[in-house]
Amino acid sequence: MAEVAASDIPGVTSFAFGRLLTPEPGTDTLSLTRDGHLLVNVAGETMTRTDSLLICSENLEIRPLNRRMQGRAVPDVFRRLASLEGEGYLIISREDERFYPLRLERDLCFFVEPLVWALDATLMWDVGMLPGSRDANPIGLVRVAGEGMVALRVGGELVAVKVSPERPHRVHASGFVGWVGNVVPAAERGSPFLRCEGEGAVFIALPGGGRSRADSGAERSGAYTVPRTADLIEEAD
Repeated sequence: MAEVAASDIPGVTSFAFGRLLTPEPGTDTLSLTRDGHLLVNVAGETMTRTDSLLICSENLEIRPLNRRMQGRAVPDVFRRLASLEGEGYLIISREDERFYPLRLERDLCFFVEPLVWALDATLMWDVGMLPGSRDANPIGLVRVAGEGMVALRVGGELVAVKVSPERPHRVHASGFVGWVGNVVPAAERGSPFLRCEGEGAVFIALPGGGRSRADSGAERSGAYTVPRTADLIEEAD
């Protein structure tokens, strides 16, 4: 077995200061560590989930958010996200899933509520329900618009399919993440697929080693099993 030369072994201090997680000035609100955990850099106000929290600087004030529906705050507390105010940072574990920070540039997006982990306070947002899903397996949505960053956490690789009036798609609910553009998705009674038509792109999480949104849904209803990648998407008639 080859021995490691003493000169290749770092000193404790140089190792520590060479591996600092503290965000540098000018760091984006949302970014990833080298191992894929979410680094939330708070400079003013940011909205984020606090479960799976690994590290948090103490100079932050955390307060609950009220849900917003149709652009207005309602009395119910939005339990998914909290508001963090001040100057500091936190790191949230990816666990066995993957974080995807995305930047909105005056976009209008809709994302499945449990998959949203952080939002810039500059973004406009409210919550609602996917049409047709309320009775069987409700799919809560967060509508996000404006300029800023959002972080999603999904169980596998995040991809997208283009939807057009000439080419609608059906997407399995277990992999459905959301959409951007003028897409009109709807749940179909008795089917695990969502019909997506209109114009835009639909985000899909391919099956991976992580725990998917459908796994959580299966615990509630017993209705879903995670499909193969080839079974996630099909072109609609």
